[in-house]
Amino acid sequence: MMRASSKKEGCNHRRKGLTGLETAIILIAFVIVASAFAFTVLNIGFQSTQKSQEVIAAGIEEASSVMEIDGAVIAKSNTTYLHNVSFIIKLSAGKSPVDLTQGKLAITWTSANKHEDNIYDGTKATVTPVFTSDTDMYLKYGDKYRVFINLKNDGVDDELRANAEFKIELKPPKGAVLTLSRRLPPALEPVMFLG
Repeated sequence: MMRASSKKEGCNHRRKGLTGLETAIILIAFVIVASAFAFTVLNIGFQSTQKSQEVIAAGIEEASSVMEIDGAVIAKSNTTYLHNVSFIIKLSAGKSPVDLTQGKLAITWTSANKHEDNIYDGTKATVTPVFTSDTDMYLKYGDKYRVFINLKNDGVDDELRANAEFKIELKPPKGAVLTLSRRLPPALEPVMFLG
């Protein structure tokens, strides 16, 4: 006679699965990894945004002119040829001081017959204070300096006559170039207001 066993043969059921604790640990691990990844992505995003803002600010600083003309451009001639051009410059509102010493500021001259890269040498072009609170050559807010371009007896003279065009550029160490373009009137006078 065969004995009946309490266990069925071949029905050895062992359940394998996750308990609630193991599931919670796995979910917490996923959340921690996702949080760390999200923090990294956000941090990189904030850094790139800050860098972009710095680049934009630097670009605006370089693109905006730090100097501007204060008043008229005055030219003098012997009624046949242009002899000199002068004008007053001042600092643009909200800009940092500009060094106007030779070697820092470059002044270029361009006309139909001639181009010179830097004529600021104390003879062909000079920059002198008109109204300033100190003796340094830094253009600060409220200061005014006179730029004088001598076109005779120095090799710059390309004998500009009536209706001739010329361009003067002041290139500071930092900031946009101040460009001044003018056309001489049809008849030259000893003193001319060029606007």
